[in-house]
Amino acid sequence: MSRMKSVEDLVAETRRAMRTRMYRLDTVWPLTVKVGLPGKSELESNIVEVHDNNNAIKQWADDHGCGLEYVTRRMGTPVRLVSKVLIEDEATALRVIGRRDAAEYRRMRERAGRLCDRLGVEPALAMKAVRKTHAQSDVDFELLIRSSEFFLRYDATGRRPRAVPLAGFSAKWLDQSHKVRRRTIELLCGLDDLGLDERPRECRFRYLDPALHRSPDMVAVRPWNEGPSCGIRYVVICENKDTYQTMPSIDGGLCVFGQGFAASDSLPLLPWLFDDAGHGIHVAYWGDLDASGFEILSKVRQIGISCESLCMDRETYEAHKEFGAKLSEDGKTLRTRIPQDLPGLTDEERNLYEALCTGEGVDCLRIEQERITMDYAMSRLANMGFPVRCEGIDDAWPARTAPKTEEGARDTRMGI
Repeated sequence: MSRMKSVEDLVAETRRAMRTRMYRLDTVWPLTVKVGLPGKSELESNIVEVHDNNNAIKQWADDHGCGLEYVTRRMGTPVRLVSKVLIEDEATALRVIGRRDAAEYRRMRERAGRLCDRLGVEPALAMKAVRKTHAQSDVDFELLIRSSEFFLRYDATGRRPRAVPLAGFSAKWLDQSHKVRRRTIELLCGLDDLGLDERPRECRFRYLDPALHRSPDMVAVRPWNEGPSCGIRYVVICENKDTYQTMPSIDGGLCVFGQGFAASDSLPLLPWLFDDAGHGIHVAYWGDLDASGFEILSKVRQIGISCESLCMDRETYEAHKEFGAKLSEDGKTLRTRIPQDLPGLTDEERNLYEALCTGEGVDCLRIEQERITMDYAMSRLANMGFPVRCEGIDDAWPARTAPKTEEGARDTRMGI
């Protein structure tokens, strides 16, 4: 049978309908669920299965208080078959979908009622807010109501989110990362914006020029325009902190900590990378050899930074693939993904990006930046025209000397 629904199918369809109705005020009853009978030839070739399924639906409908509509079909002789299940009201529907889904439905409706009672909002607005915050825990939803009560009473314009005096709340509860909460509070309070003063973006960088290499890191929280006047002619943007901190000296060089996907937000604090003041400054971007690394590279170029990629090519991949990762930091297998349309990549970069997304033609989906030897990376950077000072770079791993026994012989327990 290809179209006749089973009892399990009817329950699943009712659950889908109730998830939609969960946030609606204009629900109309009864809810009709079609069984979907197959054609005559299929009915006749599956007589026993059709009869069994029809009887199962009738028994299930009787157990749950559902109405039925019938049609008469000929299967050798005329037979009355269930064509529709009629769920007369909300209480019946909640019996049908089971305890867990019924509890979720009641919880969302109860939340909407609390918003109406405590904040005085219209039911339609309450439902919209409940839908936006359906994934919030019961504790967080209560905090949402209490914070809305606060913002209805007080103007927080110009205050930092963590300074808002909400009793019993974590100071981080209103951080910018919790956008759904903040948008919902604005919705419930009838505000376009809460007016909170956000923590400024930060861009961390350090000098690579030998004369200034040992200077402390600098952190810009507002545009820093002095790069060209300080003699900066070469810039390396590093995705990860370890590589950023261990980058060797480069004459007239600056190293910028990209901070992964935060790069497109922090780099505009170095405006000379985008305008005529930075004309002639050579910029390289060095990220992980994985799909995310290329997505960040594309974003950096799309915001207006003209840069070459460093060690993000097939040659580097082949030279270091034995050090690639197949598991994430929590021990789970890295998953493939659907490639995005990244206009900021060259054709060669695009081909490698797609391979690292799909897993086709590669041994692993990720080679982390730190696994590329610094000696290798600096030789590539020198080939790009960067005046790298390579003195002191030693990527060799010295072998540990085997301990000796009292007689001076080697300890064979170490297998040496």
